[in-house]
Amino acid sequence: MTSPVNFRFHLEDRGDNPHSLTKQKYPCPGCGEKSFVRYIDRETGRYLADDCGKCDRLNNCGYHYPPRELFRDRPECRPDTERKSLYRERTDWLGKEQGFDGVFDFIPKRILPDELKPVNIHSRFFFWLLGLFDRYTPESPTALRILGDYGLGATTDGRVLFYQIQDRQIRTAKIMDYDKETGHRRGNPSWLHALPSVNKHYPTGFRLQQCLFGTHLLTRYPDKPACVVEAEKTACVMAGIYPGTLWLATGGATVNLNADSLAPLKGRRVIFYPDASPGDKIFKDWQARTALYMPSNASYWVDDSLTGDKISEADKEKGIDLADIYLR
Repeated sequence: MTSPVNFRFHLEDRGDNPHSLTKQKYPCPGCGEKSFVRYIDRETGRYLADDCGKCDRLNNCGYHYPPRELFRDRPECRPDTERKSLYRERTDWLGKEQGFDGVFDFIPKRILPDELKPVNIHSRFFFWLLGLFDRYTPESPTALRILGDYGLGATTDGRVLFYQIQDRQIRTAKIMDYDKETGHRRGNPSWLHALPSVNKHYPTGFRLQQCLFGTHLLTRYPDKPACVVEAEKTACVMAGIYPGTLWLATGGATVNLNADSLAPLKGRRVIFYPDASPGDKIFKDWQARTALYMPSNASYWVDDSLTGDKISEADKEKGIDLADIYLR
């Protein structure tokens, strides 16, 4: 096979910067960790878009936005057209080699160990929800509704599984841990498709295509307006506070704000609630991405209540979100 270094667009490596002992890494658009390697144009020596790259934390994040998808979604980012045929050949190779050719895998329930299947109360996150809404009552109507709607799972050691389900297919699940008393996150997330008990069923490697957390509820509640937040935890909390609205989550700052993930929102009234951020960067990113990717027949806007002088700079540095405001 031809080496990828012969292709015009490739992930930056040490050889691209002789003044650095290691390849340069940036904050990942998906998980926020400084583990993001960007794509570079070998002909110009310049980076492609800020979010065009791959996270090195394959099992814990899995974010990957290759040039092929960038140029498809945002044609204005495409370099000169003089080498169009060569570009097509090279990005085809990238797509097929790295699994971004429109084909993805899903996880049948039958291959899941019983303890990992959706709807499981034995997580510290669910215990926190009980205390938040119903004072730890086991028959909690609010927490049980959230559990059933989102299909929250649990590992044997008490972590929660936030399933990503679309068209009745499990795409994956983010596995996270929370303090059962405070609801604060503990440690870094991992992924269902990367667990040995699941991954062994995909000998050539699992081809991940994420969707919005809560996508499966769009068909269950066709008449509810939808709101999109960043964190799965926030979606669950807001679903408890405002049950008349359908709450979904991107799972990361700009993760899943793309044409494929937003397509199921067609015909909906949608409000996007980005987290606070210094310089309102996330708000501006969400404005730009929704303008590009939202279906034309959807009615939507991006809420600005966590921007400008509406909140303090300290809260922007903390990156507070909608749930933080209500839980105060």
